Amino acid sequence: MPTIHILTQYVWPDAAPTAIYAEDLATRLQHVGFDVRLVGGTGDYRALEREKPSVPIVYRDHFHGRRGSLTQTFIEYVSHKRTFQRYIDEFVWRGDIAIVTSAPPNSVQLAARIKRRGARAVYWLHDYYPELIRGIREYPVAARCALSAWWDSHLLQWDRVVKIGANLGGPNDNVVVLRDWPTVTFDAMEPFEPGTALYSGNLGYGHDIGLFVEACCALQKEGHRLTIRADGRGVRLLPDWLKVQPLHSDPEKMKADLLRHEIHLIAADPRITRAIFPSKIWNSIASRRRLICTGFAGEMVKELEESKRAPFDSHLDRWVQFIVEFASSTQPIRRARVCAEASARPASPIPATTVAAA
Repeated sequence: MPTIHILTQYVWPDAAPTAIYAEDLATRLQHVGFDVRLVGGTGDYRALEREKPSVPIVYRDHFHGRRGSLTQTFIEYVSHKRTFQRYIDEFVWRGDIAIVTSAPPNSVQLAARIKRRGARAVYWLHDYYPELIRGIREYPVAARCALSAWWDSHLLQWDRVVKIGANLGGPNDNVVVLRDWPTVTFDAMEPFEPGTALYSGNLGYGHDIGLFVEACCALQKEGHRLTIRADGRGVRLLPDWLKVQPLHSDPEKMKADLLRHEIHLIAADPRITRAIFPSKIWNSIASRRRLICTGFAGEMVKELEESKRAPFDSHLDRWVQFIVEFASSTQPIRRARVCAEASARPASPIPATTVAAA
């Protein structure tokens, strides 16, 4: 079997959603027999206590930007991309598979570099950035079309693009939709407390804060007790009466919170329906709690209905099956230009910065 390299901005012990999903996938691929390496940076997005995964983790040094500063975030993206380029050049070899998440966003440019090594390239699209940028500031349609065309041209260079939702933008030529899954296991369904509502997660560029506050106001008028646990730039825009609390770092407390509340709030932005699909929704669906989704419109509404019907307990299995079939496929690599040095793998390719599996 080929070596699977999963490259993403954050890895354990960080608890960014992309980190947890990459961790779950890496662990499952290792379980079915693949040699897997989880490759990420040393940044700090969010804390959540959990055991270290059994797969080897490769930490790559980079510039650490301050969360909330667009300038520093951009510099961190550039630094991250460079360190991933160096990793690919040194440790990805002919026949390998590199799975790269859309965090950081400029990772979309890495397909050609992976293919020059004779490896196959899979892009895991969590966020379609030409649309997500509109959550920061609306920009002219002509500029948006130009950026989308540039972005789509890079997406087409990948052997496969895995979208987490059918609503995400981009071309469909090389796309497969593989939805996310619950990251919490609910062994038994405890009764909820009637008249309670919970929001737990990020409030950032992909969320319409005004619509979210309107929904909270309506729930409060109906007599519901609100619990808001959030981080991100949108928190400072919330009114004081919402009394924002920090996110749980203890997974058992987070799980208890999800089960205790009757209603789960999920936020989006009706202007950017092709940018994201909230991953937090899967824990809410798995807990069988009532959903109130703010800012869902157009393609996101359709994807929401599909998600409610989807067999979420088999989503990770579908990902693994996709990789198994992809690894055994004899289909030629799209637009591959293989360098001579990619023809052989060294005896000990794991970098010294790897943290050995527990």
